[in-house]
Amino acid sequence: MEIVKNGELLEGQIMEDARAKAGRLRDAADKECAAIAAEGEQHLRDEVRKLQEAHQAQVATMRSELEAALPLEFRRARLAFLQEALDRALADWFAGLSDAAVGRIIRAQVARGADALAGRTVNILAAGLKPDQARAVVAAALPGVTISSVAELPAGEAAVAVRGVVVESADRGRRLRATLGELKEQLMDGHREELITALFGKDAIR
Repeated sequence: MEIVKNGELLEGQIMEDARAKAGRLRDAADKECAAIAAEGEQHLRDEVRKLQEAHQAQVATMRSELEAALPLEFRRARLAFLQEALDRALADWFAGLSDAAVGRIIRAQVARGADALAGRTVNILAAGLKPDQARAVVAAALPGVTISSVAELPAGEAAVAVRGVVVESADRGRRLRATLGELKEQLMDGHREELITALFGKDAIR
């Protein structure tokens, strides 16, 4: 009976050891599988990224080749279209401005010439502004300046100015233009690409 009992104990220990080893092998296998899966996912992501980058490079190359092959007249027509669209957008924006907004814009422009006109007597030529509004804008922007007269800007200049004032010293030695037309030129000179991108997207200027 003692021999049987010892045999049963030995068998139990062997089975327990076997189960423990099997558990360790299973855990190791699970970790290895997880590592392989993670490595596979990362490899897949890397391959997808490489394909995307290659596709973008191919598209950029094709665009450059296509644009290089386009006739000069076509490219000129495209630029002309963008410029006309930008002109219309700015014209619509100017047309939608309230009198108060126009006054603030013109006043800020006039204020930039405060040093040049300080203490002088000036005459005002206005476009798209009533005489009292033009006088008030200049007076606010140039404190201490004496305003001698307010008249309308000649039709040709007024068309270019859109709305605003031309402030001229009484001796005609100094002249300051503060108009929406001047603002348009400043925007075109310094922010043309930004405006086109805002209207048509970043690919429009390529």
